[in-house]
Amino acid sequence: MLAAWLKARKVLLIDANETAGKKVRICGGGKCNLTNAAVSPGNYLGDPAFTAPALAAFDQNDVLNYFNQRGVHPKIRSQGQYFCTKSAQEVLDVFAKETGHAKKLFSTQIEGVGMTDGVFSVRTSKGMFTARNVVVATGGLSYPVIGASDIGMQIATTFGHTVVTPRPALVGMTVQRDQFWFKELSGISFKAGIRIGERYFEDELLFAHKGISGPVVLNASLYWEKGQMLLDFLPGQRVEKLLGKSGKSLSTLIPLPKRFMKGFLEAVTLTDKPADRLSAAEKERLALLHAYPFSPAGNFGYTKAEAMKGGVDTAMIDPETMQSRLVKGLYFTGEVMDVTGELGGYNLQWAFSSAMAVARTLER
Repeated sequence: MLAAWLKARKVLLIDANETAGKKVRICGGGKCNLTNAAVSPGNYLGDPAFTAPALAAFDQNDVLNYFNQRGVHPKIRSQGQYFCTKSAQEVLDVFAKETGHAKKLFSTQIEGVGMTDGVFSVRTSKGMFTARNVVVATGGLSYPVIGASDIGMQIATTFGHTVVTPRPALVGMTVQRDQFWFKELSGISFKAGIRIGERYFEDELLFAHKGISGPVVLNASLYWEKGQMLLDFLPGQRVEKLLGKSGKSLSTLIPLPKRFMKGFLEAVTLTDKPADRLSAAEKERLALLHAYPFSPAGNFGYTKAEAMKGGVDTAMIDPETMQSRLVKGLYFTGEVMDVTGELGGYNLQWAFSSAMAVARTLER
């Protein structure tokens, strides 16, 4: 998108892939989740004082207007998410048309960037190029299958920037021995809630061979470092009200998949018996359906991660322009920085907002 806005500049786009927009193509299951109806710095892991100016200067309405004016009309779906009506190709077609003025080098590896007398030298697998300005828009480490690399962070450290240790984000969580019963439920999904610190998410939970995944887990993973989170398997319902004086067995009475209930009851050492035969202590254990403690062993890794957290430290980047505070002419956009959004269009919104901050600076 940045190149699309730099009409008055000579622009060279260098991409390691053979075609543009590989990550956009797979975003949102191929439908491209462009943005969200509600965007604020609170939807991001990162310094809110850094993200606020760019998000305010080019917000979700600006993104929607940009695409609407070019014949792409995103539609809102659940959780306020805006998707393309057909596919991500709609977005890629817009970018292809809007960047006709730019020179593009595909299947080209960036090997390093240096500077002499205020001029950058960009060393690539197809030769050396010079420029007065370099914009690092290389993304993070998620989806290595589409060419993700750490070259953007390497460039940053070359010029004295620090990098916050990168880790997988928006990713499934693996389990410790106490939750091995999760792995026996692979394929089961239902709506659940997760509380992690002061944050609470509610969405689909999916049991997988390695542990748990699904949108609610992916969002929780963004804020998890170590320690415990609480799983609510019955959000919006109270287990005590479901019990009443019923003579039905628990696995029948509780509105959750029976295979899950049998696994849960065994894990909390409860017998699958009629609700009216539960003791007070047993009812207390059953209440763990609303606050089941879970300490992940780790995560599924970059091959399954939607994004990366960590990256170039934003303390040395100007939040108004995205220009390095250390090197004039060096800019950063998107996921390469230590800013990561929640699931739901927030990361593409950040890519657009930070790119516009750079474009407006270079067009002055």
